[in-house]
Amino acid sequence: MICQNHVDVAEGVRRCSRCGTPYCNDCLVEIQGYPYCATCKTEQLLDVRSGVDATVLDYASISRRFGASFVDGLITGVPALIVIFSVVGMQSAAGSSGFMGGWFLLPSLIAMVYEALMLKAKGQTLGKMALKVKVVAPDGRALSTGQAWGRAVGRVLLGFLYIVDYIPAFFTKEKTTLHDMFAKTRVVNAM
Repeated sequence: MICQNHVDVAEGVRRCSRCGTPYCNDCLVEIQGYPYCATCKTEQLLDVRSGVDATVLDYASISRRFGASFVDGLITGVPALIVIFSVVGMQSAAGSSGFMGGWFLLPSLIAMVYEALMLKAKGQTLGKMALKVKVVAPDGRALSTGQAWGRAVGRVLLGFLYIVDYIPAFFTKEKTTLHDMFAKTRVVNAM
């Protein structure tokens, strides 16, 4: 990352907690432990003075999370199943009754890439947009590339534990699942 104001500075660059723009330490000021740029500093100080706590997140309900996951499953699963059934049909037509190879991994691979790319770009998949939830970092900032891919990979790896993956969400204040804990993410209600 390069500082928005100083293009020659790449070391020690962090993102503003409010707008997410990268700045060097000379361009940021810390308020309540979070870095803010000059523009956002003014807005944050107004929020602090008025008693608004922007650091408190509005966590999404488990039912909304399941609904978003279901919609995303349809979006990624239906095309993958069409491809798999087409391959199986071609193998049957050719008289081949051998093992399908790695085709059974296709739905998981498609879901992983879809989720990682959508979360990195918007913080939401199509299912999350439909149910008005968003994935963010624990402090409410946008996800890093590592968090987006880590969450997607974590969901695929924990896919065989689907219900077990969600059990912590019933008992944690922040409604975190195992894949949220793995990637250090939170799911909040989108405005």
